[in-house]
Amino acid sequence: MDKKNVVIGLAFIVAAFGLVFYQNSRKLEQLPVAPEPASVQEPLQGAPDEGGSSVQGQPTTGLGALDAEGLEGEVVEEVASVDAESESIFRPVGEKSSEKPVVVAENTPETVRTLGNDFIKVDFTTRGGAIRQVHFLQTKHGDPDTFVFNADTRLPALGLSFQGPDSTSSFNHSYSIVESESNDSRIVFERALRGGISVRRSYQISPSGEKEADPYMIAHRTELINRSNQTLESGAGAYLHLGNVYSLGNDKRGEFLNFGYFNGEDTEFIGTKTFAGSKGFLGFGVRAPVAEVAEKVDNLEWGVIKNQFFAFVATLGEGIRSTGFYTADTRIIPPDSEDGTPVDGVRASLAFPISSIAPGDSQTLEVSFYAGPKEFNRLSKLGEHQDEVMQFGFFGFFSKILMFFLYGIHSVIPSWGWSIVVMTIIIKVCFWPLTAKAAASQKRMRKIQEPLKELREKFKDNPQKMQKETMRLFRENKVNPAAGCLPIFIQMPIFFGLFWMLRTASELRYAPFLWINDLSQPDTVGHLFGFPINILPLIMGITMFFQMQMTPAMASADAMQQKIFKFLPFIFLIFLYNFSSGLVLYWTVQNLLTILQQYITNKRDDVANEPVVIPGSKKKKGRRGPKVKSIK
Repeated sequence: MDKKNVVIGLAFIVAAFGLVFYQNSRKLEQLPVAPEPASVQEPLQGAPDEGGSSVQGQPTTGLGALDAEGLEGEVVEEVASVDAESESIFRPVGEKSSEKPVVVAENTPETVRTLGNDFIKVDFTTRGGAIRQVHFLQTKHGDPDTFVFNADTRLPALGLSFQGPDSTSSFNHSYSIVESESNDSRIVFERALRGGISVRRSYQISPSGEKEADPYMIAHRTELINRSNQTLESGAGAYLHLGNVYSLGNDKRGEFLNFGYFNGEDTEFIGTKTFAGSKGFLGFGVRAPVAEVAEKVDNLEWGVIKNQFFAFVATLGEGIRSTGFYTADTRIIPPDSEDGTPVDGVRASLAFPISSIAPGDSQTLEVSFYAGPKEFNRLSKLGEHQDEVMQFGFFGFFSKILMFFLYGIHSVIPSWGWSIVVMTIIIKVCFWPLTAKAAASQKRMRKIQEPLKELREKFKDNPQKMQKETMRLFRENKVNPAAGCLPIFIQMPIFFGLFWMLRTASELRYAPFLWINDLSQPDTVGHLFGFPINILPLIMGITMFFQMQMTPAMASADAMQQKIFKFLPFIFLIFLYNFSSGLVLYWTVQNLLTILQQYITNKRDDVANEPVVIPGSKKKKGRRGPKVKSIK
């Protein structure tokens, strides 16, 4: 490695880190917040009973103790007049559609019915016959999470529209609850469309105590039933709205806030970077911002909207395939926002064709809707490559192995922090022989520094001869000039695998460890003039500094290169300062173990007492210590 390569390499490193920090600090384009539909909250009527609560004389299902804490089983709102879509979209085969759509004004109350289990509380609404919101009861280690799915309730999740993905009124048509088919874990809605089509929408959640079914799974079925005496068809298809999800956590660049889909072969993701556009770099990669993306996709099997820690995956039933999607960005005020500041959000819908329906027949759409945390084990059990929702990236193979490994350790040690520590120790032990051999080679490298300098001086006018004699000196003294870099290159896939795994693992969210309150976030203990004080990255930087001090310099490294290597702890400190504590914890423990290994290697007598072998000279047995024979 010469000085030119070092300078070029350092320039690339600085440019890479500069780009990272530029993107981290860059705010996405601010979009206006669309107004919520006008509504007036009415007080609850009736007293709660054993199974839930009673509102205006209608039975409801509730969550018992949760109702007593203010999470009501049912809420009634008055809905302002809404211009409805034309309900004559279904017409007899061959009949032309009306030039002027029929506009229906609706002024009906919205009823919100709550179903739930030990993990989720789902508010179902008659406005759209769909999901109003989903609350998570245990992702905050026993307490309800602050994140609420579909917090912006203009469009209900799993709402159905026959007038395109942007028709708010179509998604919000009023449905009736079929009380005879609804119970504590199931709810059925129905709506009659003009022309003879009846729309039935049913939802089933896993009841509390059910161990076989995933508690975050919602089974959905929509039936379009032809109750007329003639075959009906629709020139327009239908859109199923997946919901709205907003950014949270440490995902400042919006890497995980996106919509994704799987077409049977590949998984694609479209997120805030696409919507915000790009100014490019030196004129390359310039993209104009877009407000929405709509594409046709053959054989779309599942779609997802997600953020850093939660995913909402709609997996289509057997034989059912979507023909495309629509996704757009939005701005959402989180329910727990203290100052009402909106954050970035993403919404999406899947498109479905509608075929002609004979009298008495029906067309069915079945969807398994996973609404829960991004837990790799749960997503991998869905069976259709839904684990790719984790977006582990190029090193995903290593991320998956490490994720299973971490789960196994956590099943024995019920602490995610200590599980990371134990996993780091096991990984270090596995690589110990390789790194010990490299450390011993580096120690021998230090012993031959003087003969190496003499060789370079002697053959400075003959580079080929110098190279040949240098390699001979390395070979006869059992020195590998790349020994110091080899362990790093081998462990880099593990590091990047952990990097992506720990950044998106919802298991670490709110997981405490020592003074750390949340392993998915930086361990900020305070601020100094507005700058966050993170303790663990500082410890990591100090341990890395001592590690570099104890590690022998490379034989080919000149003074300039050695100075560059001394800057590595500072570079890593800056790079990892605002990353998740889980990742910094791994790197800190790794540094401590490397310091221990280097200390043991430096104290070993077998390397210290080996005589230096000089090419072309006779070995002297019994020679001890670092004394060397000069080359003449």
